[in-house]
Amino acid sequence: MLDANITQVKFADWLLLTRSCSLVSGGTTQELTPLNYKILSYFILNPNRIVSRDEFISSVWENHYVDDNAINKAISDLRRILKSSDSAQILIKTHYKKGYSFVCDVEFVREVKLEDRGELHTQASEINVQEDVPINSAVPINGVEKKTVNFHKKFFQIVPNKIFLLTVTIFLCVSTLVSYWFLKEPEPIKFESKKLSISDDSIYFILSPSPSNEKLAVTKENVKTGIDEIFLIDLDTHKNTKIISEQYDSYPIGWSSNSNSIFYQIINNALRICEVWRADFKVSNEVSLKEKILDCDSQYILSMVTDEQHNRMIYTKFGYRNVPSLSALVSRDLETGEEFQVSSPNIDSYGERFVSLSPNKEKIAFIRMQTGISQIHIANPDGSMQRKVHESNARINRVEWDKNSQVLLWYEARTQQLFSYDTNLAELKKTAVSRNNFSNIVVSKEAFIATTKASDADIYTYNTKRNSFEQVTDTRNNEFAPISSDKGFYFFSDNDGLMLSSYLDGELTVLASALNMDSLVGGDFNKSDGLMALYQRNKVVLYKPEENEKIDSFLLENRIVHLAWLNKTKLLLILEGNQSEQHIWTLDLDTEKLQKIIHNDARRVAKADTNKIIYQDFYNNLHLFDPTDGTSELLLSLKGYPYINWRFLDNHIYYTTGNNLIKFSLETQEETTFFNEFSVEDNFIIDFSIVKNSDMENIILQIHKLRSNEVVLLERIE
Repeated sequence: MLDANITQVKFADWLLLTRSCSLVSGGTTQELTPLNYKILSYFILNPNRIVSRDEFISSVWENHYVDDNAINKAISDLRRILKSSDSAQILIKTHYKKGYSFVCDVEFVREVKLEDRGELHTQASEINVQEDVPINSAVPINGVEKKTVNFHKKFFQIVPNKIFLLTVTIFLCVSTLVSYWFLKEPEPIKFESKKLSISDDSIYFILSPSPSNEKLAVTKENVKTGIDEIFLIDLDTHKNTKIISEQYDSYPIGWSSNSNSIFYQIINNALRICEVWRADFKVSNEVSLKEKILDCDSQYILSMVTDEQHNRMIYTKFGYRNVPSLSALVSRDLETGEEFQVSSPNIDSYGERFVSLSPNKEKIAFIRMQTGISQIHIANPDGSMQRKVHESNARINRVEWDKNSQVLLWYEARTQQLFSYDTNLAELKKTAVSRNNFSNIVVSKEAFIATTKASDADIYTYNTKRNSFEQVTDTRNNEFAPISSDKGFYFFSDNDGLMLSSYLDGELTVLASALNMDSLVGGDFNKSDGLMALYQRNKVVLYKPEENEKIDSFLLENRIVHLAWLNKTKLLLILEGNQSEQHIWTLDLDTEKLQKIIHNDARRVAKADTNKIIYQDFYNNLHLFDPTDGTSELLLSLKGYPYINWRFLDNHIYYTTGNNLIKFSLETQEETTFFNEFSVEDNFIIDFSIVKNSDMENIILQIHKLRSNEVVLLERIE
C-alpha cells in the first residue's frame, strides 16, 4: 500500500487523494471503493511492468481464494473509472496470459514540514488539535499553506481611505449607468394555466411525461384509502385514467423509450416492501401486462431510465456504502439481472436523486444532493466522462433533456426561475417566472406542465406536561429553522425573501429584519447574551433579534455544513474540506481564528456538558468527544434510520426520525417516546427545538404538511 506520508498521487489527467480515497479530474471527483483503491495503489507502486494474476491475488487479495471473474470485474470497474477523464487515455493494458500493466508515469506529493511556523502536519488519525489558523488566510491543506490574504484588509492597508471612497463612488455611478442602459433585467415569463387534473381535493405529485410527449403519468392520493395511485393524463384530450392501483403506494419512476411501457415502484415502509414493476399499454392506454422487475429495498422513491437497444436500465439504488439515505446510479441488465455501478457519490452527500437520459441515448444527467446544495452532473451511460455542470443553493428536483440532446432544462421553485444549460457551449441561461405557486415544472410537448404547491412547512408546539399540540402558523409559505430562546423561540419563513418571526410569551410577531441574507441553512441561539449565529454556505452572521441589529459577519473559504455555540466567544463549525471531508473546527470570534479539533467526518455538532462535544457521523452514530485528551466514545447508534435530527439538553439526546420524537437519557440509557397518544398523522417532522422549564418541555416542531393541489398545463403569455 501507499506510504502514509503520501497525500496525493498525480498521473495522466488524474489526481489521487489518499486521505479520501478518491480521484479528481477536471472538477470531477470519483470516490473509490476499498478494492478499487487497493488495486490502483498497487498499480501506482508498480508502473510500466506486467503484474500477473497470481501477484494480484497474493498482494491485493492477500492469498484469499479469488476466481477469474472477480479479478476481471475488479479490473473492468477500475478501467471504467479511469476512462471518465477528458483524455480517456488507456492506462491499464491487458497482456494475454501474462497479466496487466499500468502504463503511466506517476508523481507523489508528500506532507512537508512548515519550518517557519514550527508545525508538522501529520496524518489525521494521529492528531487531535491543530494550531490556530487566522480565518482570513487559507487553512493549510496537506502541509501546503496557501498565501491568500483577505482582500478588504489588504486594500485598506495600501490605499488611503479618502481615495478609496472616491474610487468606490465613481465605480458605483458608472455601474448604475451601465446597469440602467445595458443590463436591465428581462421581464419574467408569464403563464396562463389550464387545469389537467380532476378537482377532488387530492394531492398530485411526481410528474413523469412520456418520451413521446403524449402522455403524463402522475401520482394521486386516494382520498378514501390514503393510498397513492398512478393516473395517466392524455395531453391532447386531458382525459384522466387510473392505470395502477395497488395494495400499497405506487409511483411512476420511468418510461420505455417508445412510451409503450411504464416502470413504477411499490412502497410500504412499515412492512419494508419495495418493488419495481413494468406495465405495458394497449393502444387504448389500458394496461395489458404487469411484470415485477426487482426488489429495491428502499424507503425512498427511485428514478430510472431505460435503453431498450441494450436491454438495460439505469436507476438510483439506495443504501450505497451501507448508508440508507445515500444513493448511487446503477446499470442493470433486464435479462440477467447483472448490475454495475455507474456513479460513485461521496459519502458526505446524499447521492443521486434523479436521472434522465438524453434523446440520442448518448448522455445521462442526474442530480447529486448535499446539505443545502444541488449539483447537476452529466456522464456517459456507463458512468465515464462524468462532470459537474451546475451547482445551486436552491433545491432542484429533476432535470430534463431538450429534444436536441445537448441542452438541459430545470426549474428552481425557491428562486422561481427556469434554467437552460447548453452542455456543448457550457452556457447557462435563466429566466424568472412571474408566479410562485408552482412546486414543480417539467417540459413536455414543447410546453410546461406543473403542479400547484402540494406542501409547506408550519410551526407547531408540543407541551409535554399537558400532552397537547398547538399550531403556531398555517400558511402556504415554508416556516423553518426554529431557534429556541429563554422566552420562546424564533423561526424564519421564505416569502418573497427571508423573513424572521418570533413567538415569545405566547405572542406571534413578524420582525423587521436587518439580516440582508438571500438564503439561510440554520443557526443557533446563545441564551447568555441573546445572540444568534446564522449561516449560509460559507458565511456566518451574528445577529441580535431583540435590537434587530447585525453584530458581525465572517466569510470562510470552505462551506459550512453545521454550526453551534461552544461558549460566548467561540463557535463550533463543521467545514467541508477540499477532499470532501467534513471535520469540526472552532471559530474564535475575537481573534477570527479557526482551530481544528475533530478529524472524523461529521454531519452535525453540539456542545455537551463540561465542554465536551457531541457529533453525528456519516452513519448516524452519535459520539461524545473530549477535546482535552482527544478521546471519543459512542453514545447512540441510529444506523437503521435514513433521516435523523437531534438536539442535546440536560444530559439527554432528543432525536426525531421524521415520524416521532424520542428522548434518550445518557445516564440511564432509557428512551421516552412522545406523541404516543397524539399523532401528527402523515406529516413529517423536519426540524425541532426545545424550551425547557423546571417541570416540563415545550418542543417547537417544523412539520412538513401535504395539501390538495392540481396538475396544470402552462402556456406562455407573450
